[in-house]
Amino acid sequence: MNPAAPKVKRRQYAWCGKTKRAYALLLLCVPLGVIADDKILALSPMTVYANPADPEADPPGMGKQWDREALQATEMPNLNGVLRNQTDLTLNQGSAQMATGISLRGASGGQGLVTLDGVPLFANFAGFYSLSHYSLDALDSITVTSGLDGERHSSRTLGGAIHLQTRQLPFKDSFLRIEGGSYDTVRAVAGSGLSTRAGDFSAVVGRSDVMSGVSQAQNGLERDNFGMTHASGNWSKAFAQGRLNASLYFVRSDEDADGPGLVLPRRTVGWVDDKRGRFTDETWVAQLQGQYALAKYWQSALQFGYTQDRQQGLSTLIRPYTLTSQLYLLDWQNTHRVPLSADKQDQAALVWGVNTQLQQAVQRPVSQTVVSPHLRGELVLGAWQWHGDGRFDVSDAYGNHSVFSVGMNRALPKKMRVWMNGGSGYRQPGVSELVHPVFGNPALHGEHSAGGEVGWGWQPTSGTEVKINGYYQTYRQMITLQLNAKTGISQAGNIPEAHVWGAQMQSQQRWTTRWTSGLSYGYMQAINPLNQLFVANRPEHQGVFWNELRILPVLSLRAELNVHSGYWFDAANTLKAKPAPRINIVLKYALLPTTELYVRGENITNQRTPELYDFTFNGAAVYAGLRTGF
Repeated sequence: MNPAAPKVKRRQYAWCGKTKRAYALLLLCVPLGVIADDKILALSPMTVYANPADPEADPPGMGKQWDREALQATEMPNLNGVLRNQTDLTLNQGSAQMATGISLRGASGGQGLVTLDGVPLFANFAGFYSLSHYSLDALDSITVTSGLDGERHSSRTLGGAIHLQTRQLPFKDSFLRIEGGSYDTVRAVAGSGLSTRAGDFSAVVGRSDVMSGVSQAQNGLERDNFGMTHASGNWSKAFAQGRLNASLYFVRSDEDADGPGLVLPRRTVGWVDDKRGRFTDETWVAQLQGQYALAKYWQSALQFGYTQDRQQGLSTLIRPYTLTSQLYLLDWQNTHRVPLSADKQDQAALVWGVNTQLQQAVQRPVSQTVVSPHLRGELVLGAWQWHGDGRFDVSDAYGNHSVFSVGMNRALPKKMRVWMNGGSGYRQPGVSELVHPVFGNPALHGEHSAGGEVGWGWQPTSGTEVKINGYYQTYRQMITLQLNAKTGISQAGNIPEAHVWGAQMQSQQRWTTRWTSGLSYGYMQAINPLNQLFVANRPEHQGVFWNELRILPVLSLRAELNVHSGYWFDAANTLKAKPAPRINIVLKYALLPTTELYVRGENITNQRTPELYDFTFNGAAVYAGLRTGF
């Protein structure tokens, strides 16, 4: 018998008391008057762009967008399940609740790789984000941009970024979702919308508990529990010449955590069961944005943003620590869009502004400010579109740097399109990458990149789409979390030079009104040319194959296969990760027009191959849930 079991049980009883109170409070958030309203649930409109003042500027590419309807159709609880369908985005995940390693086209990032309502978020440490913190029920949209987009967004990451938009529910629309299943998991989320003369208001609250989760350590036996509370609010008000929008997001998680220890017979440091291990992570994100039409061809937008991430950890071999990272954002953008034809299809645009970010670590004397004036030009003439960006960073900690990007795309006959783009990028390390007590490195340098992409797309019908691309990027001083195979210690570090090239294919086909399928494949080589070794945790091959079948008018099934090839865990290429195919399924039954029951199976083949060295991967799991709208 596991000697830690009694301790885990006592923790579970303590969690259960908190859980009952949390779920009772959550249910009270559903207005009783709204429950009586049997109006059909209306889905929120799709929100794609981080800068609403300039909604037409993004060129076509291999990025992926999920609107509210697409997110709801997945029936996934958080970002982890959805993002695995993007083949140039690599996720390295341990247990389902712990932080996930993320890289896009080889590049990672400890700040700005994920943004929420335009505010760049801190990672837990270099390249690792707690994706379980962001409930899909609290989001209106997810947009993944690939390649160089730092001039367009507050993110400065070099391979792309993940942009989240908080949910705005229409007037009198409310919802409730409850699910439970494997590992003694219970989740509940509720939300409601309200319209008044003061504006449109939305609120979403949720609670998740995993009371018998798998151990983080690959060979661990102790069960680890996890609890999380999240709440978000959104307000918007439209005026004759503009609009205001404000949002707030809060999430706090408390969980059992394992820690470093001696692993026998390797005689190196590794991740092992730790009965004393605890970890708490609390994040606040707030923003206020105003847009105003100053003149006929002058749209101005000003955004104030703030985020704070507070981590507290404890283990047997690591003394208690607290790390609080804060960021203040001021982003001013101006758009001049002038039509060049009577139908306004031909147009020219000039976008200019200043983005200012201040970061600081509260417990340590570390702060940095970067002020970035930027300029963007666009020209659309018939089937052609050209664009160019430039940004100049003025930093008190890392000096001055200029970056640029240029691109074009052209519409071809038979509903085809080609595009190409290229440029350079620069990102200075975030404060959490520098001073994290366990994985940080205060000697990190800023990272640079240069590269380009060419692509072709074809969409002959609304149910058929194919996109293919190829890309090449070089990096200098690439920042990654690096594992030393001899000592077992991981720390953020710079790779002096890295070359990354690859190709992608995305396709979707609606065969009948009841059957749709899709196939995505990504190939990537990430090599350090100085020693001809592969960059760690970057698989060469990734693929997704999925099918959606409507069996009956009220019954549907989705099945997907995710697979990646083997890769290296460490920079010296001595520890090899194995290939891992995994299958997920979702079966849904429409009980009423606004109510559905579902069963979701995750990793039903019980593929436990680790994606992080010394860390476990969740086995087969089954969850059943109910979603209803009022």
